[in-house]
Amino acid sequence: MTPTDSNRDAERLNIVAWTFVAIQAVLLAGIVVGPRDETWHVDETIRGGGLVLFALGVAIGLWAAARLGRGLTPSPLPNGQVELVTLGPYRWVRHPMYSAVMLIAAAIAIRAGSIAVVTQVIALVALFNVKARWEEGWLAATFSSYDAYMAATPRFVPLLRRHHPLGPTAPGG
Repeated sequence: MTPTDSNRDAERLNIVAWTFVAIQAVLLAGIVVGPRDETWHVDETIRGGGLVLFALGVAIGLWAAARLGRGLTPSPLPNGQVELVTLGPYRWVRHPMYSAVMLIAAAIAIRAGSIAVVTQVIALVALFNVKARWEEGWLAATFSSYDAYMAATPRFVPLLRRHHPLGPTAPGG
């Protein structure tokens, strides 16, 4: 392989990675600005439940971002800034940022009262499944312990566990 081939491969990878990000952005924009109150009536109880989900999603997202630190990037390709993160919300799921965004999107859909917005949330969840699988291939190639972590840790939805599969957690984890 020549350096030119290697550059082309890297360019293709970046195009795929940023295409995932662009599709995600379009879906999120549609969720945020989509129609409201056209399919079902949204009463105060529904609005309150949606607000709780929204706050939970924001909290999880901030926690995950703080744990990633310099490793945080919108691209699904590892940026080489940190070792594999398995503490904090990463103790419970492999992709807590995606989980957080899905919670926020679901909260918006619940409060929107619109099947059009719900449809975009479903498309976002499908995209995150494809994006996460693609990302996991690169994480496994980058981190030797990723396969064991992946086998022991759910992708998006935490399951009850008594201990972390890779050992005890650090304080504040």
